[in-house]
Amino acid sequence: MDKYSIFVYIFIFGYCRSREMFEQDRIRRDITAYLLNENRYDATIVPELDEDFPTNVTVQILIRNMHSINEVAMEYSVGIYLRMWWRDTRLDYREITNTTYLQKLELDTRQIDKVWQPNIYFDNEKQAFVHKVTTTNRLMHIYRDGTVVYSIRLSLTMSCTMSLHYYPFDAQTCPLVIQSFCYTTDNIRLQWHGTNPVKISKLQMPQYALLEDETETSSYDLEYEETGTFSTLEVELSLSRKIGYYVLQVFTPCIFLVVLSWVSFWVDPDAVPARVSLGVLCVLTMTTQSAVVHQSLPPVSYVKAIDVWMFVCLFFVFASLLEFACVNVILQKKVDSEEKKTFEASTKTQREKALEVDRISMYLFPSTFIVFAFIFFMVSGLA
Repeated sequence: MDKYSIFVYIFIFGYCRSREMFEQDRIRRDITAYLLNENRYDATIVPELDEDFPTNVTVQILIRNMHSINEVAMEYSVGIYLRMWWRDTRLDYREITNTTYLQKLELDTRQIDKVWQPNIYFDNEKQAFVHKVTTTNRLMHIYRDGTVVYSIRLSLTMSCTMSLHYYPFDAQTCPLVIQSFCYTTDNIRLQWHGTNPVKISKLQMPQYALLEDETETSSYDLEYEETGTFSTLEVELSLSRKIGYYVLQVFTPCIFLVVLSWVSFWVDPDAVPARVSLGVLCVLTMTTQSAVVHQSLPPVSYVKAIDVWMFVCLFFVFASLLEFACVNVILQKKVDSEEKKTFEASTKTQREKALEVDRISMYLFPSTFIVFAFIFFMVSGLA
């Protein structure tokens, strides 16, 4: 075959291929225009309105990111893809064309509003928006049998009632509730996707870990006395708090402060300014540390695990200061007895008694604190 014949063959093949693609595009445009013609299709009417059964809407959620989990406001923010499937027999185009290549119609974002939608909303949503960069992030495909696939990208701020009894060793369960705002169970039924109702991308959150294995879904009917019964879907997201930050920023500094307060037991009892200054400094620092920790928490009425920890640490620091007060009182009794020239017939002087109190404290305080810390972390960690 010469070069001229090859050129002619390529030209003919390209021409035929371009005509075929043009014909496919024309057929796709014609079918779409026919299906969405306002004279035959009303997007305000439920697909099975004339039938005795509701339209089944299958729902799937893809969680892309999760952030801003706020204990004070009792809320969390999440970015999702909401995907839905339903069948609208009015959009069945199998009898219109017998072309096998045209398995689905991909609608432009401006055409999506011409198709009926189940009017989904989130019951516990506080704030939400649809992403619009560079255009509104929505997708809709219509398959040959009238099955509609709809996907939309959303960012949501959801309310979540949190229990902080074991904070910061707590685990939270935050719900995400889906309903149709205007269609009762007479018109639509919501159901979770059979195999993957909730898909979670690999997330990296600074304070929490999202436990995919413990994510639970449920479906039920919710009845409102004034408006009727609505099909409802709910997913409970299980969040486990990471304690690395609190170990470094809360527990370790508190332990250091408590240990620092014990240094006074090794300081000579006569060095009053040194022991008083050390005790007062530890108490004030411990109080400041407690205030900083509680700034990021809501003023709940019950006792939290962190409250127990901070109180006991403050108690140990304050007890160290009180221990020196007792030692100083014992030393003061020695001075009074010397002035009165009344010595008791005892094997120990008052100074030796004071030093004995310090020696007992050297072992009593650390051992008691270690026992408390062991019990605290065992109980909180297993809760």
